[in-house]
Amino acid sequence: MRPLLVAVALILVACRAGAVVAEGTPADLTALVEETLARIEQALPAHGRCLSGLTITHAWELDDRAEYRVVDRTIVLRVPATAPHLEFSLAHEVAHHIDFGCGLEEGVREAFLAAQGLAPNTPWDTAESWESTPAELFATAVAQLVTGRSDPLRVILITDEAMEVVEAWATGTFMHSPSAP
Repeated sequence: MRPLLVAVALILVACRAGAVVAEGTPADLTALVEETLARIEQALPAHGRCLSGLTITHAWELDDRAEYRVVDRTIVLRVPATAPHLEFSLAHEVAHHIDFGCGLEEGVREAFLAAQGLAPNTPWDTAESWESTPAELFATAVAQLVTGRSDPLRVILITDEAMEVVEAWATGTFMHSPSAP
């Protein structure tokens, strides 16, 4: 009976809440992903439960530097890349996972749009360019919060007010205040 209990305990530890790194991921990338995931969990304490069931893998060829596949809850990181690029990309894609895979709390999108100076009816996931798409701006803001730096490849302005919305959302202190009719 004791070996069975030990086996069950090991399975529970292995299946703890959180994201997993896919088998076959190079050791150095695995270490970087695990360190970055720990920073993500620390920076987004209100959303750690959403990481459960998320898989992080890699690709040697990918059109973008990373992507989130909502259908199978997978983040793909393009390698090779520098550590700062990988960290930022992972945090950015985790934000997409929380947004599209788990759903943002009521009012977060609206508050972020307003804080970023965008019209309330601005479509969240489409725009004339990647850099002006609200969902991309939100994910960039989350990545800035997690990494403590701006996007290493693009110049994207996130307002201080928008960062305040993201910080409140990240810690679970965001309060939705519906606009008056």
